[in-house]
Amino acid sequence: MSIAALLLFIRALGLTLPLWIVAGWSVAESAILFIVADVPISWIAVRSGTRAAVLAAIVAALAAVAGAAVVLLWAGRDPAGAAAAMASVPAIDPALTDRAARDYHQGALAMLAGSFTGTPFKLYALEAAKGPDYVLLLLAPFIRFPRFLAVALFVGAVSHLLGRWIDVRQRLVLLAASWALFYAFYFAVMPG
Repeated sequence: MSIAALLLFIRALGLTLPLWIVAGWSVAESAILFIVADVPISWIAVRSGTRAAVLAAIVAALAAVAGAAVVLLWAGRDPAGAAAAMASVPAIDPALTDRAARDYHQGALAMLAGSFTGTPFKLYALEAAKGPDYVLLLLAPFIRFPRFLAVALFVGAVSHLLGRWIDVRQRLVLLAASWALFYAFYFAVMPG
């Protein structure tokens, strides 16, 4: 399939390429990727505004179901392999995995709080596979959406405010620098 045909297919579905990127990124991040889907959501907030970023947050939250399903099925078939793969993801160590397991067993509100404090969603799916507990797939959008929405609203508001003084290109450079600093800090303080 050519790039032109792929773009026409995406257009026919009514989603733009950035939303497909957000969806794919969210699936990958919910399964194994260690860079959060907040990155493309925030890019959309700067590039296209808050409304588009809120739509991206909805898409990311829904797409997280597919990533969680991948982990549930994978860990259900190969628990040791899935756990070893998760342990090899940067900034994931046994203590974080144990914290995720505790949050998972405390319920949706604990997992929601964990999404704001650096607990990877994939670790909840890893724990759910022990059941197996497919209810997590129903909860996934509700656990993921609040943080995605907060990022969309915050970055959209800051970008709008900065738009008075600097253009979109400069705001995107500032966003990239902010994410680079965030991850430098995150990987410095997180174990692994």
